Amino acid sequence: MMRLRSFAKAGPGTCHALIRGVLWLAILGFSMNTDLLAEEMQKVDAPSFYGEILELEVATDSLALVVDVSSSMRPFLPTIRSELREQTPRNPTLHVNGCGVEKPDPRPQIVDGVAPETITAIDTLATVTTAKAILWITDMADPPNVAGVESLKEVLRRYGLQLYLICVTNGPPPSIEKLLVDMEGHWVVLEPKNLR
Repeated sequence: MMRLRSFAKAGPGTCHALIRGVLWLAILGFSMNTDLLAEEMQKVDAPSFYGEILELEVATDSLALVVDVSSSMRPFLPTIRSELREQTPRNPTLHVNGCGVEKPDPRPQIVDGVAPETITAIDTLATVTTAKAILWITDMADPPNVAGVESLKEVLRRYGLQLYLICVTNGPPPSIEKLLVDMEGHWVVLEPKNLR
């Protein structure tokens, strides 16, 4: 802990480089404890985005992304990844293996850039980046549970996040749609034929 504090005092540029390195280590396969990051370091920049991503109009000063990479999403991922590389190459992104709207583990670990579920991914991005909006791309193949929807709402409120949702094939279930309406979120349902 002392070394991190001393290193952080070296200046914003040095600290920013360290944060980017730690975030990339997490994405590349190392476990990370987001509590340590939140306490010790400056946040990673989440660039703004104004425009359309996969048919959804997005307007925010700082955007991070959560992408479902489950087996049901595999047919669509090449098109989605290509679009994201072109539109949001510098925006922080975490993957989840499924839409996973369930109450999160109190001590989750992110390994290989994959969070155990959506809420952990959103919480982590809000903790370690400057994001004020999250773009969540999923097929909503897994039904959310009540505790998960409440946890999602709590995380969005705690960080003051705006939620953008791109649903592939399936629209959001009623509980997620209600959350989006209540919190002034935005969503679109994509037809699979538009992603091949």
